[in-house]
Amino acid sequence: MRPILVLLCVFFFSQICIAQITMDTERKDDGSIEIYAINSAQVPYTILIDYSDLTNILPIGSSGLVMARPGKSKVSTLKPRTEGQATNMRYTYSFIKGDYFSKSKIEPLYLIPLPEGTIATGIRLTHIENRLRPKEENKDYVGVSFRFGLPTEIVAPRKGVVSEISMDNYADKNNLDFDRGENYIELFHGDGSLTKIMVLRPGSEKVKLGQVVFPGDVIAESAGEDYNSGFHVRVANMKPAKDGKGRLRYKMDPIKFVFKGGESDISEMQEIEVVHPMEVITAEMSKKEKKIYESKKD
Repeated sequence: MRPILVLLCVFFFSQICIAQITMDTERKDDGSIEIYAINSAQVPYTILIDYSDLTNILPIGSSGLVMARPGKSKVSTLKPRTEGQATNMRYTYSFIKGDYFSKSKIEPLYLIPLPEGTIATGIRLTHIENRLRPKEENKDYVGVSFRFGLPTEIVAPRKGVVSEISMDNYADKNNLDFDRGENYIELFHGDGSLTKIMVLRPGSEKVKLGQVVFPGDVIAESAGEDYNSGFHVRVANMKPAKDGKGRLRYKMDPIKFVFKGGESDISEMQEIEVVHPMEVITAEMSKKEKKIYESKKD
């Protein structure tokens, strides 16, 4: 009997749930069952498998939380408890982009995603719920905004793989505080997290899906002239996690930016000058990448 599958979608901001992950099973001659994930995206996804019925069969070496890399990969194997007896399995699954298991060996430093020498004002963002329901303050961290005076290029704040591009929204309003259709480019990092760079000029992307970018690489052009705050770029990092009920969600923590004269997670409003230190640009490069990068600088 084939397992019953129920697809659960996880959202972040206005992201549309697309069935990037499908599951398949294969029954073996020895009675075991192998579960495969087919990932049509460019980056890994974390999957949570919830077994609702395991009759005479058990998953081996998995608590239900598994990784699906791009392409088709085996994510779980179930073995019969007693040979020669019937087995049955039912499960549902949810998934979320990113790698729950990967960790960073060092605390990553982010470039402010603006050209070197730009003077910007860094501001920690407040949750949109505080605008909609001001009597119930939500103190959850939701990212940082950097304001600047003139249109400019937007650069990658950290090494990553371009995992999503949404650049076809043309605003038809002025004096905005927030727009659910904001253009953005998303990067997947080696520690399993994702960074969204938001408020970008529609159609201005300089990168493509699956491309590896390095800190300082130009990825798009700025926008924000139709906002009350003027030209600005927003940055938010998120990592797959489990909530108190065991469900997959994104966890957002403050990230540290480098600028002239120091480093900060921008806990308070501050005016800063953008710098692109070589040690930050090359921090997450492989030896080969670093050698190629340095040769281009010579």
